[in-house]
Amino acid sequence: MKKVTRVVVRLKGRSALAKVDQARFTVSKMKGNLNYPTLDAQVLGLEAVTNKLEAAITEARSGDHEKVGLKQLAEVEVMAELTALCNSINGVTPDDKEKLLTCGLPLRREGQPKGELSPPTKLVNKLTTTTGRAALLWNGPDGTRLYKVFRSMGSEPFIWEEVGNTTKQRFNVDKLEPGVFYWFAVSAAGPLGESSLSEPARVMAAA
Repeated sequence: MKKVTRVVVRLKGRSALAKVDQARFTVSKMKGNLNYPTLDAQVLGLEAVTNKLEAAITEARSGDHEKVGLKQLAEVEVMAELTALCNSINGVTPDDKEKLLTCGLPLRREGQPKGELSPPTKLVNKLTTTTGRAALLWNGPDGTRLYKVFRSMGSEPFIWEEVGNTTKQRFNVDKLEPGVFYWFAVSAAGPLGESSLSEPARVMAAA
């Protein structure tokens, strides 16, 4: 059976800031998008709850339990709006890859060949006091012999360059410009080949 091309929301286990980044990128791609003129109200709704979440993240940095709880509620709202918009996009242009690529959400991955490694998951940056360093951590699939680490200077579009490899589920990238955001992704390699890239993580180099 032929698989229908669709977009998905891939934010499970991601941080609140990652959800803001994805939501804002989707809003920027959907505003004025002539492929989806009937979805303007949903786009504005997503923008509103994203603004709310961004403000709640700032408030929650105080550690106040009530403000942390409000941030969590705002995350739920953003995910609900983003998922609803995703479903609507798929309903308007099902199996139209050219139009789906304009909406700012990732395409569902095609089924991987049997035995191929899954991509690493939960890529994050561990806080470090070493200036110019990004300390990356992730979860990798069984059967991995080597992890390859990639960096992109931006996300529109991603332009990946390999910056190192390791046999461990962690890697330090040094000599970055302090206080600047970079994007990183990781692949897993084994006897049967190399996986696709992990979900990208936006990382600020330590100041």
